[in-house]
Amino acid sequence: MLTIPEIASQEIEKQIAELSDDNSHTIFVVGSKSVGKSTLLNTFLDKTDAPRETLVLEYSFGRKSNQRQAIEKTICHVWEYGGKLDSNILNTIVATILKRGKYCFCIMIDLSKIKTIWNTLEICLQAIPKTYLDSENSSELIILCGKYDLFKNYDSDIKKFICTTLRSVALIYNAHLLFYSSKEPQLVKRAKELFHNIGFGIFTSFKDRNTNSAKPLVISKKTDSWESIGLPTSTLEQIKMRHLSRISPEAEVPVTDVITTPRHTHPESVLDTKVALKYEELRSLPALDISIDDYLVGIK
Repeated sequence: MLTIPEIASQEIEKQIAELSDDNSHTIFVVGSKSVGKSTLLNTFLDKTDAPRETLVLEYSFGRKSNQRQAIEKTICHVWEYGGKLDSNILNTIVATILKRGKYCFCIMIDLSKIKTIWNTLEICLQAIPKTYLDSENSSELIILCGKYDLFKNYDSDIKKFICTTLRSVALIYNAHLLFYSSKEPQLVKRAKELFHNIGFGIFTSFKDRNTNSAKPLVISKKTDSWESIGLPTSTLEQIKMRHLSRISPEAEVPVTDVITTPRHTHPESVLDTKVALKYEELRSLPALDISIDDYLVGIK
């Protein structure tokens, strides 16, 4: 039985069958709830409509004429995951996403909720496809930290500590690290340029660079070092222990018994129709181990 992402991928594949991988890029965005993922993607794709709440998975795309030949177009496929940050669910969804051409995995962190930073990082890092780790030249990893407008007012010592954690993780995973706020035009411009270069061109490094925790971090991959961070060479587990020794994780809130029903969430109406049919098919399955309502609650 096909999953909803697989159905969406099939519909998209029909429309772009004529495009080669050389003209296709894929960006997958995941991270903290309400950190501004949809707002940023709307800015990147030059959409003027107000962003909607992302329930589970949203697909959108952008096209840009190829500079070498105006007839050809580069297409950027954008997937945004807005469901519950659960390792099993997220890993399953990431595995089913159709990846065309250059691939970018973007993790968005909410800097205003410091107790959730490590948990969000850890779950999202576990979902990075093996294709990223095995194909350095055709893939990018971005750790994009939102709500800097709130974070910048925190105590300087705690800001330095969190920046050290984020820089360490970015160094271990060979990731770009960028601070962002939808309320600061310069940071919006920088994030949009990053997505545009990755989505439609070749990104090498940021024009600017900053490692000072008193200002928004801007660090391209391969430009940081343990010496610059101020730590000995460390593993991810050592960084985790160091981080949690000072900032305890936020306690999990139990899921309430709320019945979730599918809503119109996709830009393409045909996908909404197929989603509705898939839900009805799931409800009618006699061998489903859990009720469809429990399943929907689990992915909210």
